[in-house]
Amino acid sequence: MGDNSLIRAHFMNLWQQCRSLLETLALVDSAQLLPKIEAQAEGWNIEDANPARERDSVRLLILIARDLHPLPARLDRQLAALEGTSDLARTLHDSAQIMPHKLVESHWELVRKAAARYHIPSKVENEAEFQELQAVGREALFRAAQKYYKKPRGPFKSFAWPLIRQSMREEQARRHPVPFKIRKKLAALGALREEARLRELTFNKDEMRARLKMSPEEFHELLQIEAIWGNGLEFETEVELEDIEAPDHSLDQLSMLLEIEDQKRLDHAMARMIDPEKTLIHQLYFEEKTLREVAEEMQLSLPSFKKLHKKALGEMKRLLNRG
Repeated sequence: MGDNSLIRAHFMNLWQQCRSLLETLALVDSAQLLPKIEAQAEGWNIEDANPARERDSVRLLILIARDLHPLPARLDRQLAALEGTSDLARTLHDSAQIMPHKLVESHWELVRKAAARYHIPSKVENEAEFQELQAVGREALFRAAQKYYKKPRGPFKSFAWPLIRQSMREEQARRHPVPFKIRKKLAALGALREEARLRELTFNKDEMRARLKMSPEEFHELLQIEAIWGNGLEFETEVELEDIEAPDHSLDQLSMLLEIEDQKRLDHAMARMIDPEKTLIHQLYFEEKTLREVAEEMQLSLPSFKKLHKKALGEMKRLLNRG
């Protein structure tokens, strides 16, 4: 590490300049500030008073000052309202926009949507497991925010997404013994069964195996795994950031019906449906929201929502069959 006396003098000078711009910094104990800065400066690669690292120095200083401030929300407000054309004023304002707590607060939705897409369902839906997956994502989001604050580059969402995705994959691997390739085959098998049911077709095992392009041994093993873990229909992998922010277009029961039925019959059936089934169908399949988004908007637990979903699908099919 560089000369401590030089670093101390550098930050003391910077601190005085910051206090002249933000009166609320007078509430921060300078005696606690400098030791914390010295302890973290090396981790930030601030080893001397190099002017080229001035922005890094400001970010570190204001971050520690906020941690020590008795009223951090007041500091946040003054930073947001800070005006000025000096380099220091602009750096303080820019730093405030990407403080870890700000990034975390403004990106909770990314974690929720990622968890909804990466959650691996089993035969018995376990909401606790979904919540734990979100907790893993939140921890990854916080770590990403801390790393990004040290070296901001590009959009934060693009920076954070790989870390969130990796953390969720590791959690899945720890919880779920079925490899990714097998889960993908389970999803294909489940989709094939659902297609056959909706179109009132009958596929024997050989026909299903042929459509899945599997050997007899592979297909037999897949059926055994399906008996334990279900069909994996809700599981999606290799999801990119753009997909996370878009509606869920996965093929499901009513999506297949929409492909089969003509628009006139569909409109007629929707006109005869009543709430809450009508609202569920409209939001889920016409507004293209995810299952969890609609459940939250309707203020239903997942088990209750799934029961209503099943009832709504049955009602829609009955109305379509009436013509």
